[in-house]
Amino acid sequence: MSTEARKLLRVSRVVQRSSTRPEVASIEPVGPDERQCSQKAVVQARLSQPARLTSIIFAEDITTGQVLRCDAIVDLIHGIQIVSTTRELYLEDSPLELKIQALDSEGNTFSTLAGLVFDWTIVKDTEASRFSDSHNALRILPFLESTYIPPSYISEMEKVAKQGDTILVSGMKTGSSKLKARIQEVVYKNVHPAEVRLLILENILLNPAYDVYLLVGTSICYKVQKIRQGKITELAMPSDQYELQLQNNIQGPGGDPGQPVAVLEQDTSTVTAVQLGQSNLVLGHKSIRMQGASRLPNSTIYVVEPGYLGFTVYPGDRWVLETGRLYEITIEVLDKFGNKVYPSDSIRIETVLPVEFFEVLSTSQNGSYHHVRAMKRGQTNIDAALTSVVDQDGGVHALRVPVWNQQEVEIHIPITLYPSILTFPWQPKTGAYQYMIKAHGGSGNFSWSSSSLSVATVTVKGVMTTGSDIGLSVIQAHDVQNPLHFGEMKVYVIEPSGMEFAPCQVEARVGQTLELPLRITGLMPSGANEVVTLSDCSHFDLVVEVENQGVFQPLPGRLRPGSEHCSGVRVRAEAQGYTALLVSYRHGHVHLSARITIAAYLPLKAVDPSSVALVTLGSSKEMLFEGGPRPWVLEPSKFFRNVTSEDMHSISLALFGPPASRNYEQHWILVTCQALGEQVIALSVGNKPSITNPFPALEPAVVKFVCAPPSRLTLTPVYASPQLDLSCPLLQQNKQVVPVSSHRNPILDLAAYDQQGRRFSNFSSLSIQWESTRPSLASIEPDLPMRLVFQEDGSGQKKLHGLQAISVHKASGATAISATVTGYQQSHVSAARVKQPYDPLVPVSASIELILVEDVRVSPEEMTIYNHPGVQVELHIREGSGYFFLNTSTADVVKVAYQEARGSATVHPLLPGMSTIMVHDLCLTFPAPAKAAVYVSDIQELYVRVVDKVEIGKTVKAHVRVLDFHKKPFLAKYFAFMDLKLRAASQIITLVSLDEALDNYTATFRVHGVAIGQTSLTATVTDKAGQRINSAPQQIEVFPPFRLIPRKVTLIIGAMMQITSEGGPQPQSNILFSISNNSVAVVNGAGLVQGLAVGNSTVSGVVQAVDAETGKLVIVSQDLVEVEVLLLQAVRIRAPITRMRTGTQMPVYVTGITNNQNPFSFGNAVPGLTFHWSVTKRDILDIRGRHHEASLRLLSQYNFAMTVHGRVKGRTGLRVVVKALDPTAGQLHGLVKELSDEIQIQVFEKLLLLNPEIETEQILMSPNSFIKLQTNRDGAASLSYRVLDGPEKAPVVHIDDKGFLASGSVIGTSTIEVTAQEPFGANQTIIVAVKVSPVSYLRISMNPALHTQNKEALVALPLGMTVTFTVHFHDNSGDAFHAHNSIVYFATNRDEFVQIGKGTTNNTCVIRSVSVGLTLLRVWDGEHIGLSDFVPLPVQQAISPELPGTVVVGDVLCLTTVLVSLEGLSGTWSSSANSILHIDPKTGVAVARDAGSVTIYYEVAGHLRTYKEVVIGIPQRIVARHVRPIQTSFQEVTASKVMVTVGDRNSNLRGECSVAQMEVIETLRPESLISCQLQFKQDVFDFPARDIFTEEPRFDTALGRYLCLVTMHRLTDKQLKLLSMKKTALLVTASLLGSHFSGEQVAAEVPFSPGLYADQAEVLLSNHYTSSEVKVFGAMEILENLEVKSGSPAVLAFEKEKSFGLPSFVTYTVGLSDPVAGSQGPLSTTVTFSSPTTSQAVTIPVTVVFVMDHRGPGPYGASLFQHFLDSYQVMFFTLFAMLAGTAVMVIAYHTVRAPQELNTSPALSPRVSPRHSPHYFAASSPSMPFNTLPGRRASPPSGLWSPAYPSH
Repeated sequence: MSTEARKLLRVSRVVQRSSTRPEVASIEPVGPDERQCSQKAVVQARLSQPARLTSIIFAEDITTGQVLRCDAIVDLIHGIQIVSTTRELYLEDSPLELKIQALDSEGNTFSTLAGLVFDWTIVKDTEASRFSDSHNALRILPFLESTYIPPSYISEMEKVAKQGDTILVSGMKTGSSKLKARIQEVVYKNVHPAEVRLLILENILLNPAYDVYLLVGTSICYKVQKIRQGKITELAMPSDQYELQLQNNIQGPGGDPGQPVAVLEQDTSTVTAVQLGQSNLVLGHKSIRMQGASRLPNSTIYVVEPGYLGFTVYPGDRWVLETGRLYEITIEVLDKFGNKVYPSDSIRIETVLPVEFFEVLSTSQNGSYHHVRAMKRGQTNIDAALTSVVDQDGGVHALRVPVWNQQEVEIHIPITLYPSILTFPWQPKTGAYQYMIKAHGGSGNFSWSSSSLSVATVTVKGVMTTGSDIGLSVIQAHDVQNPLHFGEMKVYVIEPSGMEFAPCQVEARVGQTLELPLRITGLMPSGANEVVTLSDCSHFDLVVEVENQGVFQPLPGRLRPGSEHCSGVRVRAEAQGYTALLVSYRHGHVHLSARITIAAYLPLKAVDPSSVALVTLGSSKEMLFEGGPRPWVLEPSKFFRNVTSEDMHSISLALFGPPASRNYEQHWILVTCQALGEQVIALSVGNKPSITNPFPALEPAVVKFVCAPPSRLTLTPVYASPQLDLSCPLLQQNKQVVPVSSHRNPILDLAAYDQQGRRFSNFSSLSIQWESTRPSLASIEPDLPMRLVFQEDGSGQKKLHGLQAISVHKASGATAISATVTGYQQSHVSAARVKQPYDPLVPVSASIELILVEDVRVSPEEMTIYNHPGVQVELHIREGSGYFFLNTSTADVVKVAYQEARGSATVHPLLPGMSTIMVHDLCLTFPAPAKAAVYVSDIQELYVRVVDKVEIGKTVKAHVRVLDFHKKPFLAKYFAFMDLKLRAASQIITLVSLDEALDNYTATFRVHGVAIGQTSLTATVTDKAGQRINSAPQQIEVFPPFRLIPRKVTLIIGAMMQITSEGGPQPQSNILFSISNNSVAVVNGAGLVQGLAVGNSTVSGVVQAVDAETGKLVIVSQDLVEVEVLLLQAVRIRAPITRMRTGTQMPVYVTGITNNQNPFSFGNAVPGLTFHWSVTKRDILDIRGRHHEASLRLLSQYNFAMTVHGRVKGRTGLRVVVKALDPTAGQLHGLVKELSDEIQIQVFEKLLLLNPEIETEQILMSPNSFIKLQTNRDGAASLSYRVLDGPEKAPVVHIDDKGFLASGSVIGTSTIEVTAQEPFGANQTIIVAVKVSPVSYLRISMNPALHTQNKEALVALPLGMTVTFTVHFHDNSGDAFHAHNSIVYFATNRDEFVQIGKGTTNNTCVIRSVSVGLTLLRVWDGEHIGLSDFVPLPVQQAISPELPGTVVVGDVLCLTTVLVSLEGLSGTWSSSANSILHIDPKTGVAVARDAGSVTIYYEVAGHLRTYKEVVIGIPQRIVARHVRPIQTSFQEVTASKVMVTVGDRNSNLRGECSVAQMEVIETLRPESLISCQLQFKQDVFDFPARDIFTEEPRFDTALGRYLCLVTMHRLTDKQLKLLSMKKTALLVTASLLGSHFSGEQVAAEVPFSPGLYADQAEVLLSNHYTSSEVKVFGAMEILENLEVKSGSPAVLAFEKEKSFGLPSFVTYTVGLSDPVAGSQGPLSTTVTFSSPTTSQAVTIPVTVVFVMDHRGPGPYGASLFQHFLDSYQVMFFTLFAMLAGTAVMVIAYHTVRAPQELNTSPALSPRVSPRHSPHYFAASSPSMPFNTLPGRRASPPSGLWSPAYPSH
């Protein structure tokens, strides 16, 4: 350890530690426990002298006693060095951690340097001088800015800005940098710093990066890639930074040393193999300063001969395939050493894939790759042969010996396992289930495997056995020959997850049993929510529940598993109905349930008839069957019923529903008899199969149908009350004598029977004749024919009853009625289609005798009885036979006693309830007894009805009802038993009971209002048990009289005044105003009256309330106000005094002839009056307008009231002239133009003492007022007060010992003495006179004063301002009172413009202006009507501008106001919604950002606040208009200006803006509200306009308009080419951001020109190729005046052809003027094509070389150019010449325009021609453009012009 270092020691157990020499190294435990033990400790060097010393650290485990030791050696540092994992950094890579290692003098490494402070610096690297600015290539990065976690001591040192022994560095740019570190400690100043040199590189990759093997003539394309921010991007090659080079050519044996092994084509980075051998491909820096500074990737290229072919198949790499699968077959070429040859596109491999076995989907060009599908099972061969190589010119070079190979292939069908899924429930026992799995397909030899042996195992034979775990086991059978091919099935041992019932029979007859199979499923463990069915769940403990108990009974036992189910339940049908059966399973956390709907039905049976139906010929029978399957509850539409018979010709059958409802428990069949005889009818009922009822039940039933003639008839009377087993005493023993009512027609019942005594079910086809022996008593009327009614006979059998009504004629007596069958009704026979002929009918008859009597009646038929012992009621019984039986519906409610002698019944209440008393006439066939409903009830509640408002002194009526349990009122006669009373909660009303009755149920009371207030009324009664019952309290208010104010309204024509109210009920509802004469004046709903014509009228104000019971409006109170509209005949000046002292002030105002004609009558008339004041002597009086003290100067139409100031003594006249603005309005009498008045005022001087010259003041008080005197010695000295008046003169004031001075009712003067006794012994006394005088007038003043910028007075109150009005009282000389007792009242003529409220004292009021308009304020003394004053309160906007029209989103407002603070400072602006209107608080500039209503506030802090309301709308249209474009100074970037108009106004700047406001507008950036959109007028490009142009919104403060500045980008080659060849215009539109703009958008059309484009990047000329063609594309108007300049006289360019179509271009021929040009060395120059109108230009480099061609003895001859390349000297000369040419081009380029990066260098494309030597480089014409070098440009006439572009 160094002398400053600290070291952290760790042990695994809790130990105690100690040091043998604490002065050398101390130890401190980290986190000690209560025993001072810890697992960690800090060792710190403490040695101070420079010597090597050792301290031994001991650590003892207190549990085991084990002792550990550690030697701590403290020594000086002798040297340091920087340690890192690498010396190279990559740009944008993770930081590199550098660490310092310290050594002592013997070379030992220190354990830790924690705590030492180091200086890390980046120093200039002298060896890296070739790197410019190399010291900026590296950055020291703090750990806090990285994701690295440093040691804790490093974090602590970084917090105090110190550096430790570990740092992070990251590369900033490529280069080399040197880092130095030294120790800061003084003791180590002689230790040499440590240095390290780091290299920062770009992360460059070469693709492919491995060694490549090529055949002769084949090629490979390399890519250079760069890693940036974790992504690989490709560098375009050739590049200005990197270049590829072939080095170290090593020819193979017998190779030609004159030829390279491979050649590199720089344009495409393609390497082509020339001869056998090897060569290195190296990626290097073009920059000389970077060469050798980095390690770039390289690759080795081997040119080899093909050895043999190899076959690979993917996937599987085994030649055992499977039909239907897709495979990728690759034929690989390998050399004799087994190295894979790169499969270049130029090799040709012929492959034979048998079409019978393979479907070829795709094949590569060289034949090495085939994507196939195996089609057929079997064995076959694949043949492949490498035959030839194709060169770049398309020449085919066949191999002398083709390389051939063959591959055997075996194809099988896919392996499938059956079954595909097995599912078993989990059982605790291992091996509970076994299953034999069958495999099909493949080679037949399989290896079996299970994915989870704990779930399921499988044997080599395919026998599966379940395991002990829950889960999924995938059983796979892999083909032994190719394990890639396998079949699989899934075995699930799972907990059940679902349960359902399998399709089964769900209907059963009652008593039958249903078997319900059950499926239980489990959830697949794959997580895809796939479920499977369990094969066996017989061990499950299932719980069966039936939803509707009693329908089905579950049976014990479970169904055995089957193919479609794993278990099931059995139930027995117990009763008809349907129910849901719920089966649930619960085990641990598994809760399953299944639900099925099952139905039980009764057996189908015949009800009516039960076995036989009997009808007459032509009649029908409605047969009723009950039971059978009901419509299936889940699909009722599947229900059906079929009916059949034995002989369909003798009867007709019809199946129909029940007459009442669709009750499928009953089945009705209509059978009609068409021929006499018997037969059987059968019915079958059931449901058709459905999803929820797949196996429905079917039930049959049969009955016999008989058709026969009748043999006898019977007649019986119809009794109405057969339930009473009582007989009539008048009945004779002969049953045929029957008493009936003489007022009610009796009904006789006719029945028919056959020979066997069976009753006919229907005999409606018979024709029956009725007769009476005494038609005068009872007759058979034709309009009362016999009614045929089917009635049940008690056993469910419906029989036909012939009910004949006998007409009685209200007479008593006896008569006989008979009925005879005469035959069949022909209509029935025809309708039934009876077969003809049929047998005639034998006549049959029957008769009965009747006795006629009266009916019985009872009254009343309904009554309510109060349940009280003293109550009894009589029922009166009238008429009838006299023999009655009375009974009640309930026995314990009432007691009834029949008084036969009186013919009445007495009813006594017993218990609350309802009972019906029935009176039965024993001797009448009455349909129902006479009934009386009796209600016995206790008191339920009381109900009080009264109008809830009564005016004081008036009366209303209150009505009380007592209600029973049915909320029906009791009769008033029962109130005596209830002790009914009505009470009030307070004495403000009196109650008197009235004898008058509203009805028989109500008690009435008179309510009289005595005092104002609210109270409640409560009614009370006492019930049978003595309990008091109270009603709900009914609120009632006694209100003061409702009065309208003022009592009389006097107006001139056009004047307005508002009527208000006082008194009336509270809270007061709206007052309904109306006027008696609409021609004189009109009144609105707020009570505002306006005079129209001279005359009198009356305004009525009505207050209404809602009646609680009826809900109707009731008038509570009303009042009238007289309205007089008159002409102003004359005016008078109202001056309270005519003698005033100098220095005092007095209010004056104008009135009419009478006091009623005050300023309220004419002050706000429309058209108005103007008031002009003057004095005859100017110096005596000053006339000032009202509110002059607040700096207001009112207009003349508001000057009906003025203030007069007495200046100097004298007498003067005060004159007023009142002028009519419109004399024709008829406001002044006689239609005069003006009226005037004048008074005389005397001003006198104040009495003063001149010798001695002292101030003499007095206290002025009004009678009966008081004031508290205060001195400057209050609290400091002892004060005493007394009145000095003598005993003979009574004082007019009194004062107490506390200084309260009070005046009495006497007027006069008194003197008071105030004495102050100081604590140090001195006394001071003052004597003051007190004058008691009456008040002569009052005066109003306003504060605060309003201050403006230029001291100009305002003409009205600002809107929103709050002012305080103070009332001052004056005596008859004008002096102000110090104390008064007046009560001041304030009133306005209307309340919608200002709000008025009481001030802090009695003589003040606070008024806030809330709306623009004129309000008149009146102030008066409540006890002295003559003390009054009037002032005008005009309110106007104080914020300008007025903003006419609509403010729209995007408008910029310059708001101003003249209001300032007392010091002249401006206030603060604010907005109620900054999101709608954003306002600058200092200058008042606002920008409308959104639509809505907003309030602008202007506030001077502590002084005033005004506002203005603005509504901002959405503009209806946004118009863009193109104007002349802007040019920058360098003319590099051209822009076009588009003016945008938002809304319908020409400018979006509202108001006059100051210079400061103009500056603030720019900071608010209103242009952020709009966005500009660009698009081409015609859609002719495949890229959007935004790729070409940039749009920028602006706001022009000078014009107040929005702008869109459109700038063209630097164009890419593709864009420049497309834009040059097609012509269109640019459309610019503007819209609002964030606003729902749906209005019209008008676009601006901006023309543009992209510039010139040439199809040649470079022209290469030689003595063999002396000319070349260049096409220049551009706009037609530019090409017409194109200029051509050549940089050398040796190169000429002249126009060859012009084409002005689409695209427009000019063809130029560039050629040599001198044939021997370039013979002295390569010549480099340029040809420039430029436009003088737009200054656009394109410059093309031209290179001229001179080539000499000499033939040699070789096969082609050794050319001079070959020797030229072999000569190093010539090579260096050529290289320097090319560099010089490039330098000339760069210098020329920089002289034309600012420096910019050249992205490409001139490219040479080598091409071998069959007619020339391969060493000859011909001039090529690349299709890529080169740098355009424009010169200076003039301003284009309009539109957008492209800047200078670098071509790529």
